[in-house]
Amino acid sequence: MEFCQKKQQRCRDEETAAAGDMWDHTAVTADSKLVVSLVVGKRTHEQTKALVHDAKRRLRPGHLPVIFTDAYEGYESAILEAFGRRYPAPAHGPTSRSRRSILRWPQGLAYGQVKKHYKGRGLERVEVRVLYGKARVKHVLALLGYKQVNTSVVERHNGTSRLRNQRKVRKTLAFSKVPRYHRWMSWLAVGLYNFCREHSSLKSIQTTQGQHRSPAMAARLTDHIWTIREWLLYPVIGGQG
Repeated sequence: MEFCQKKQQRCRDEETAAAGDMWDHTAVTADSKLVVSLVVGKRTHEQTKALVHDAKRRLRPGHLPVIFTDAYEGYESAILEAFGRRYPAPAHGPTSRSRRSILRWPQGLAYGQVKKHYKGRGLERVEVRVLYGKARVKHVLALLGYKQVNTSVVERHNGTSRLRNQRKVRKTLAFSKVPRYHRWMSWLAVGLYNFCREHSSLKSIQTTQGQHRSPAMAARLTDHIWTIREWLLYPVIGGQG
């Protein structure tokens, strides 16, 4: 979380929509470290829903991922709305009116949460919960080499983003003054992270020295680390403003 224009406690009621606390809502793949989706703005149910729907749109059609998030209350309903299956509601009689379809959690979609409990300013304990698909979560954790559900990939990306984008440093005079510039710089940082920066945990062991790889290389979107010039000149269709 960072802020735009001014800190949240200094915002008047009419300023809170475009100023104060801002969040980078990110969807990051645990194996390739690729940032699949980014939504910048206030932490609301609407923004959470936008992130989940955008992430689903970028996945292979029909793919049901294993999802790990923090315990923000908007995630579960957003995931259900994006990936859920609709079934016709049972009729209670031959003359009864048709009822709205029922939205159910699909079989194969696994979901785990990490809830951090704080005491004062310090972290007291971490609670891990698997809400759906315990067997599949256990299998994916083994493939990733994890001992339990965690959000370390997102947290590591947040740290990298703060290191490379001065606007996101917690105590700085370089914070964003205009919301649209804040969004643009967030997208710029994500593009550079995905394509132009090597990731230390993604070294290939095919050679003795190890091949440096970017998240885009690990996701098989490209075969080399791009230069910034190459990335800036690459044609883009669509995108977000």
